[in-house]
Amino acid sequence: MVGLCVPLATAGALSSPSKKSPVSADLADGVYGTVTLAGPVPKLAARPVNADVAICGAGERPSPALVLGKGREVGNVFVWLEGAAGGELPKGPFRIDQRGCAFTPYVQVVSKGAPVVILNSDPVLHNVHATTVKGDALFNKAIPVKGQTFRETFTTPGVVRIKCDVHAWMTAWVFVADSPYAAVTDREGRYSFRGVPPGTYRLHAWHELLGEKIQAVAVPASGIARADVTLSLAD
Repeated sequence: MVGLCVPLATAGALSSPSKKSPVSADLADGVYGTVTLAGPVPKLAARPVNADVAICGAGERPSPALVLGKGREVGNVFVWLEGAAGGELPKGPFRIDQRGCAFTPYVQVVSKGAPVVILNSDPVLHNVHATTVKGDALFNKAIPVKGQTFRETFTTPGVVRIKCDVHAWMTAWVFVADSPYAAVTDREGRYSFRGVPPGTYRLHAWHELLGEKIQAVAVPASGIARADVTLSLAD
């Protein structure tokens, strides 16, 4: 398998640790941690709005690609455990909307094999062009009518890039999970997985600008494993 924020419910067996405690009360066992940024902060160019300006608005939109907390915690990071078995995949519902000439949500986890409803809520033509991070085509469908929907099923685990070719500023990211141990970090860079079986796993953290980092995490027979991750432009 191959960097929204808050909708952690889409990732299934997830729970965010509270600000006051390193572990939330309902995380009796499992893995949790925080993803932070080291080194320079990327400077992101605004995205020009250059099509359908009567509906989408004129000018520029700030890039949604980097969400940073006060302590340089990184949101919108896909985190997953490689090799962790057990537990049922969340069944959804999973949904991608095109509203206000933007994909909503910008980042989310969906389950392998589960249907994803894709909707156009705008009175303009959009298309939904999905590729792997390597650029391999998955599908490309026009959705020209407001209120129109279609369904897609993602069958290959990993990161998927979603874009609208009509409106170049419109992008989104999907992680296709084949286990319940996959999440998106919240605005404070936090993630957690409940009920991870004891063992040693490879923890992946992937961000669209900061790349991917892989590190080992050992889950004890009882108790909780903490696995913080640091990302940087060097990654």
